[in-house]
Amino acid sequence: MIFKNQKEMFEYIWDTSPHVSEISRKQLLPKGHFQWHWQFLHVLPKGSYPKYKYESDNIILATVQEHEHQNEYDYFNEKRDELRKRYYKEFYNKTFEE
Repeated sequence: MIFKNQKEMFEYIWDTSPHVSEISRKQLLPKGHFQWHWQFLHVLPKGSYPKYKYESDNIILATVQEHEHQNEYDYFNEKRDELRKRYYKEFYNKTFEE
């Protein structure tokens, strides 16, 4: 799903997802907490992949501490590799193996 802005996307994800980290299954901070928005991790960086900045499948929920060390987690790295392959195929119409 594609959204017009991050606020709209984050609220949709929050309303349709369990409020636990996808990495550790730890409980997340409640909506309204000053660090609430830090719990939404862009798997593919916004600067490098601006087209996917507002795509909900490019977001995972995680704790603030996990966000700060996201590249250390297998789950995050596997999701990043999966999305890179999918977007590469979408953009170039071929896979890495071709």
